[in-house]
Amino acid sequence: MKKEVDLAMMINDATYIDYLDRLKMLAISLFEWENLDDIAGFGASKFLERVLYKNGRACFIKDETKGFMVLKANPCDKFNIYYLPEKVECFSLGYNKKYDFDDIVYIMNNLLEKPTFATLQLMAYRLFDTERTIDVNLTAQKTPVLIEGDHKTILTLKNVYMQYSGNTPFIFGNKQFDISNKLNVLKTDAPYLIDKLELHKHEIWNEALTFLGIDNANTDKKERLITDEANQNNEVINLYLQSRLAPRQKACDQFNELYGLTGDDKIMVRVRSDLHNIIKNAQSIINDYKKQEEIDNL
Repeated sequence: MKKEVDLAMMINDATYIDYLDRLKMLAISLFEWENLDDIAGFGASKFLERVLYKNGRACFIKDETKGFMVLKANPCDKFNIYYLPEKVECFSLGYNKKYDFDDIVYIMNNLLEKPTFATLQLMAYRLFDTERTIDVNLTAQKTPVLIEGDHKTILTLKNVYMQYSGNTPFIFGNKQFDISNKLNVLKTDAPYLIDKLELHKHEIWNEALTFLGIDNANTDKKERLITDEANQNNEVINLYLQSRLAPRQKACDQFNELYGLTGDDKIMVRVRSDLHNIIKNAQSIINDYKKQEEIDNL
């Protein structure tokens, strides 16, 4: 029993971590930074997106000896009338220094300075919970019975279920074992819910994509979206995307102005367009598959 519980816990953890990592990969791949790695060192753009994802804020600084750097940021000291910090603690491995707010570029993940991680953690939990419910429902289809018996037949019951869950038919040839007297079989009649749970899981996934600002095209809807509904969905997706893109672009403008960068030397940020193309192509394949499946079922 302990091994079964340990295995279930391991699968629970692995499923949750897997969904969270998938969403994280999308979140930190959405934006493409130009010239940032050249100015602040290789890996600066990846580090920046990871910090914004987990902490909700970061900063650009120019150190007197180390040059340009991307660092984590924590407000310190007092705030001004607009609730912006007058001083900021800028830090990472091997570096920690306080700067005046006007001497750095303060980067927000969004106007709330809220980390993307907080929402995706909830989405990952819901995806994990639904996925594991699917696993349980699938197992229930393989073992649609409960076996009742006395204490002496516990080992036999376990062997029966081990063979049952292993897709092995079980046969007993011992004349001394009267299964009709010692065992009662009760039907559980577990309903098949996998199709409904899969649809629910896709709805959660699409909600996560909408939050990230990725077009998900409502692929789970069988009927075609009306124009107004499609436009409304696209507007919400775009607003979510802009809520994270705009603060990044503002930080770029401030950085370029503060350090006099112009032309091809400026740092810039934009949506990674090939990510949208990958998502759309995948959705197109799914839609074509579903249409063909509907035709085949006619």
